[in-house]
Amino acid sequence: MSSPANDGNNMAPTPSKARITKKPVRQAAAMPPMSRPALPGGEPGAVRRVVASGEAREILLDNIGVKYRLLTEDQRTMKGRVLGIFTGGGMEAEFWALRNLSLQVRQGDVLGVVGANGSGKSTLVRVMSRIIEPVEGRVEVRGSISPMLELGGAFNFELTGRENCYLQGSLHSYKHDQMTELLPEIQAFADIGPFFDVPVKTYSTGMISRLAFAIAVQTKPDILLVDEVFSVGDENFQRKSAMRMRKLIDEGVIVVLVTHNTGLIRQLCNRAIWLDRGALMEDNKPNEVCESYMRHITR
Repeated sequence: MSSPANDGNNMAPTPSKARITKKPVRQAAAMPPMSRPALPGGEPGAVRRVVASGEAREILLDNIGVKYRLLTEDQRTMKGRVLGIFTGGGMEAEFWALRNLSLQVRQGDVLGVVGANGSGKSTLVRVMSRIIEPVEGRVEVRGSISPMLELGGAFNFELTGRENCYLQGSLHSYKHDQMTELLPEIQAFADIGPFFDVPVKTYSTGMISRLAFAIAVQTKPDILLVDEVFSVGDENFQRKSAMRMRKLIDEGVIVVLVTHNTGLIRQLCNRAIWLDRGALMEDNKPNEVCESYMRHITR
């Protein structure tokens, strides 16, 4: 079996003009934005993580913005940047992956995120998981997070599957004996046979997804962030994973699911949002959001 290749993320060009929708964003009516006190003070872009015993788990995004600089090949070198000052080529293009986005995800929410490629979905969950720090706004996370954003992203490919379980456990503050107790369940759920004790560099993409998901759900996080994990793996794995996610949902775990599979969002989620060019277009029930999104991409 061949080692999975990491796909590069090609940055989309800066749109010449932001598209303006004719109808306002439809927000979920469960809790108005002003019904909660303002986030605690702090510098813009601050990401806070609060975990208190008995406290409700939630994610708060307050008017966040994430900006990237689009550098040409010449601008990536010191020589090119210096010469650009004198030749007029030193101006850097900017791309806002997210802009003016506010969102509250509460305990019990199973949030589906839909949108075209480049709409900001992956950036959003990376902000929630504190991988990316916004340049505008504030983020507050209450609860432990288990992000599944890039299959095997935190794996050491020279270690075996079993050894990577201990590695991932240490990242989630699990002691060695605690992970030893969880290993049989992880191994059974991953169902990769003798490859569990073989270096991960020999795994297929589907095997990596099985192991990553098995570890994530067995460590029992307060918040589970899933980005396109269900796009790989066979039908049996997808069905088993959906059943396990349903069990986590019943236990009160917050789930944020990024996928192009609107059927899966309708099946698992109780809330959905639609992103387009970094803006929140709609926040509503899954059926309504998916229908709006499908009408948009098919017109």
